[in-house]
Amino acid sequence: MFLQRIIVKLLLILFLQITVSGKLFYEECRSHIGKEFVLIFTDNSRHNNLLRLYITTPLNESFTVHVQTPLLSQINQDYVVTNGSELFIELPIDLAISRTTKSNKTILVTAQNFIVLFASNMQHNGGDSYIIYPIAVLSTEHVSVNLKTKSGTYHSVTSMIAIADQTVVDISIPTGAVFVFEGITYNSGKTLSMSLNKYEVFQFTSSDDLSGTVLTSNYPIAAFSGHELGNPEISSKTSIDMIYEMLVPTIFWSTYYIAISNPVFDSGKGELIRVFTSMDNTDIMINTSGTLIKTNVGTKASFHQFNLPLSEAAVITADKPVLVSQTTASKQLAGSYTGDARLLLPSPVNAWLSEYSFNTPGKNMYNGLVLLADSISSINITLNEKSINSSIVWKEIEGTNFIYTSIHLSEGAHTLTCLSAVSKCWGYVYGIHSLEEYGTSIGRSLSQKTEDNLNFNQIKSSVLELKDNGTLFVTPIFKTVSRSLIGCIKMCRIYFCAIVSFRSADGSCLLYTDEDKCSSIKPSTDFKLYFIRN
Repeated sequence: MFLQRIIVKLLLILFLQITVSGKLFYEECRSHIGKEFVLIFTDNSRHNNLLRLYITTPLNESFTVHVQTPLLSQINQDYVVTNGSELFIELPIDLAISRTTKSNKTILVTAQNFIVLFASNMQHNGGDSYIIYPIAVLSTEHVSVNLKTKSGTYHSVTSMIAIADQTVVDISIPTGAVFVFEGITYNSGKTLSMSLNKYEVFQFTSSDDLSGTVLTSNYPIAAFSGHELGNPEISSKTSIDMIYEMLVPTIFWSTYYIAISNPVFDSGKGELIRVFTSMDNTDIMINTSGTLIKTNVGTKASFHQFNLPLSEAAVITADKPVLVSQTTASKQLAGSYTGDARLLLPSPVNAWLSEYSFNTPGKNMYNGLVLLADSISSINITLNEKSINSSIVWKEIEGTNFIYTSIHLSEGAHTLTCLSAVSKCWGYVYGIHSLEEYGTSIGRSLSQKTEDNLNFNQIKSSVLELKDNGTLFVTPIFKTVSRSLIGCIKMCRIYFCAIVSFRSADGSCLLYTDEDKCSSIKPSTDFKLYFIRN
C-alpha cells in the first residue's frame, strides 16, 4: 500500500508538472495558442490609427518572436516575450487597409514557442481589439459577421488572407447586400471567385450588412469581419465605433453557448445577439431569465437576432452547429466613460478551457473581464496567481449550473486558471473610455470539429440507454423539475440534448449534449443517467 501511494503521488506530481508547463496540452489540444499567425488591420475611417500587437506566453520561459510583413520590406524584426509580462508592439499606421482592394499588407508573427496574440486598432473615440487564432487551426469555410450601417459614409468590411499559393476563395453575398469590385457589381446570387497567392489579402466593403456572406476556399484562409464605424440597431444614431473580429471557421461552430450582456454598466440598452447557422433548417432555443423562445432559421448562413437586456444572460442551444455574436450598444459607466459599439464572438461551452493568458489591449481605459464558470469550480479560480476574492459577487444563470461576474483589471498581461478536476471557465475582456469600447474573447479550444459531432443531438426517437447509475456530469445545458422521466425526455427534445440524468425522488432533470461525455463527473447514487439514441 505504501508503495502504491508513492506511485500515485509521483504520477500526480508528473500530471501537475505537465499541466502547469502546458507543453503537452498545447501540442495535443489545438486552441488559440500557437506558434504562427497571420493578420491584417482594416481602416476604421478615423484619423491617427494606432495599430498594436499584444503578445504573451503561458510558458515559464523567454523566447524570440519574429514580426514581419512577408510581401513588403516594411517590418522584419525580432522581439523577446517572457512569461508574466506583455510584449507590446506598435506598427506603422499605413498598414491599415482601406475599403475594397487586393493588398500585400499581411503581418506574419512566428514564435519559437507557444504564444497568445491580440491585435487592436485604437484611437480617440473609436477602435476595437480582437484575438488572433494560429495558422494551425485555419480552415476553408467562414461566415461573415457585420452590421447594417446607419450612414452610407461607413461600411461593413470583410477581409481574408491566403496562407498558400493558388488559393481560390468563392464569396457568396447574402440577400440584400451589394459590393463593387473592379467595376463589377456583386449581389445575392452572384459569386466572386478571388484568386490569391500566399499572404495576399482581399478585402471588400459595403454600405449594406454583409452578415451571412459565405467564404469558401480550396485552401485554409484567415478571415476577419466587422464594420468601419458600427452602430447596432439597439444604439442611438450617434453611437458609432469600429467593430472587428477574426472569424471562427464553421468546422468549430457548436450547439451550446452562453451570452452575457456586460454587467458592469450603470445604464444602457444591452446587446444585439445574432445566432448564425451553418446548415439549413436549424432549430434554435433561447432561454433568458426563464423565458423560452424557440425559432427556426431555414437557410444556411442566415441568422436570428434578439436584444439581450443589460446585465442579463442568454442560454442558446441549437440542433445544428451555430455561431453567436454579441454587439454592444452605447451605455454609461460611472464617471466620464460611455462605451460605444464593440463586437465579440462567445466561445461555446464545449470549447471552454482551464487556463488562459490574455491582455487588456486598451490603454488608459477602464478594463475588465466578464467571467463565466460553473458554480462548483468557482472557488478554484485564480487570477494572476491569486485566488479570486470571496467578496466578488457572482450571479447565477437561471436553469444552469453556471455563474458569472465582472472583474476590474489593470492594464497589461493577465493569467486565469481554473485547474480543479471539475472546472473549466471562459470570459471576455473589455475596455471602455469616452465614446469608445473594445471587447474580445480571452480564448477557446479549437480541437473539436463539427463533422465529429454532426449527430449528437439529432433526436428522432426516444430510445433510452441506461448508461450509469453512479456518476453525474457537472455541467448540464439546462436543469429543471419534471414529474416523470418521460417529461424529462420531452424537455431534452426542446433543448436538443442527447443525455439526461433523472432523479425520481424529486423529479430533478438534467440535460446534456453528447459532448458532455468527455466532461468532468462527480459521484452520484440517486440520479440515473440515460443516453438517447436515434
